[in-house]
Amino acid sequence: MIKSFLNRFMSQNWEDLIMLHYRVNPAMIQGRLPDDLEVDTFEDDAWLSVVAFRLSNLRIRPISWLKWSDFWELNLRTYIRDKKGRKGVWFFSLDSTDPVGVIGARMLYGLPYNNAHIERSGSLQSGHLSFSSTRKGGGLSTIDASWNSEDLNQNLARKKIDHFLLERYRFWASRSRVKPSSSACVNHQPYNAVRLNMAKYQGKLFACQGMGEPICAPELGHYCPGFSVEATAPEWAFSISGQANQR
Repeated sequence: MIKSFLNRFMSQNWEDLIMLHYRVNPAMIQGRLPDDLEVDTFEDDAWLSVVAFRLSNLRIRPISWLKWSDFWELNLRTYIRDKKGRKGVWFFSLDSTDPVGVIGARMLYGLPYNNAHIERSGSLQSGHLSFSSTRKGGGLSTIDASWNSEDLNQNLARKKIDHFLLERYRFWASRSRVKPSSSACVNHQPYNAVRLNMAKYQGKLFACQGMGEPICAPELGHYCPGFSVEATAPEWAFSISGQANQR
């Protein structure tokens, strides 16, 4: 019963995901990861992605009766694996409009969340979305993207590189003074994504991590209408409860 509770610790919806992907040198990523994690590559290249979306219908057990306000997120992430070969995501930063969620995610998972003011314009019907995020002390970052609305039911993002970038069901973080890195899992349907036909990013997300800002358009991008998601409790919760690792 305890393990089932921890495996279904959190539920939420991810909506209107915009994902912009940049090819980078693996050595640049590896040098920024904890020692127990390794950069994951596709055809010898590492990738950095800027991801924006709306998070709605958040529920956390055992207080699932508590209604949470919907909020926006903008994050910078890369793709990694651990020494066991398990693949997932490493977040360099996550901007959010929910200050309570920022505190909770930092404390529970060790994720590098930041308070930000985020605005979104456009819609699925128009085939165009724009996000702008102003992080306190971090400057303004913007995304502008468009896609062909008639492609949404065509499953056009089905190549190996799409799978590499999209189908990630684990994330890691480093909690203060805790080694090794802690992970948690998410569970959801496969991405029903389409390729973007226009994608632009400007901002300070990369510079805040000591990396150069992109000077070219992203290598590729995706739009996904969204889906429901379940997330496990952080790995340390399984340990203190005497349960085996979540997945």
